[in-house]
Amino acid sequence: MKIFRNKFSLQYTKNSILVIGNFDGLHKGHLSILNEALKSAKIKKLKVGLLTFDPSPKEFFLKKKNFKIINSDEKEKILSDINLDYVIIMKFNNQLRNLTPEDFIIKILKSKIDPLRIIVGKEFRFGKNRAGNISLLKNYFDTQVAKQKKIGRKKISSTEIRKLIEMGKIAQANILLGRNWSVTGGVISGDKLGRKIGFRTANINIENCIQPLRGVYATQVYYKNRTYNGISNFGIAPTFGKKNSNVLETHLFTSIKNLYKKNIKVEFLKFLRKEKKFRTKKNLTDQIKKDITTAKKVFKNVRN
Repeated sequence: MKIFRNKFSLQYTKNSILVIGNFDGLHKGHLSILNEALKSAKIKKLKVGLLTFDPSPKEFFLKKKNFKIINSDEKEKILSDINLDYVIIMKFNNQLRNLTPEDFIIKILKSKIDPLRIIVGKEFRFGKNRAGNISLLKNYFDTQVAKQKKIGRKKISSTEIRKLIEMGKIAQANILLGRNWSVTGGVISGDKLGRKIGFRTANINIENCIQPLRGVYATQVYYKNRTYNGISNFGIAPTFGKKNSNVLETHLFTSIKNLYKKNIKVEFLKFLRKEKKFRTKKNLTDQIKKDITTAKKVFKNVRN
């Protein structure tokens, strides 16, 4: 898959099928649209690509740091795995937001991409003040309105997924995503309190994407093509004095040596409990043992 960041290759994209959208989270609904485009492209022997924006317009206007459901690296990996031919990532800024709908069509879509067909969602709007609509787009291109997959007649919404993650309802969010929600990051040095109480942890900061509810989760860590079960606490670890900011601390049931500064992916399977301040170190360690027992039941059910 070729990735064009604020760049274009007319020779590569001309006469292709182009899907346009933010596709934040790449949930089941988004993937159903892309898979439909891939099927159509295969029949017609055409390339298929995605035009998306970073930050998304909503993220740009809200000016929220932790807004994305998944970070940009994870988004690109998922897109690569579904075998798109290309992705164009345009930086959404004041210059782009002020383009009239006609200018966006002529100066960007027509002059720099020139697809044979465009696929968009039925609520697609574009150009300054979101004045452009599907009817206008159809004046210039063969335009298809995508039929997005639903669950129980309900549209799958990125906004709903964000709410579920922030409320700790990870299992429900995973159903809408069609996969386990995950975060990636480099392992950072911690205060080594986990080691002192007999539960070593690999710590990462959750950056450039949404933060979950503070608490303990059953999680799986992916590192060097292997999967490791564990539990993760996201929060400020209040029992031993609060941290300055939220940290994701993951205790693996099978330890890995030398994870410091290594990139890992942590998948969230189920929320176990909210973060809590314990009166004594023993109270904390007893609870961690209970959390591990509960998490192991979660993994057993996943295997079954």
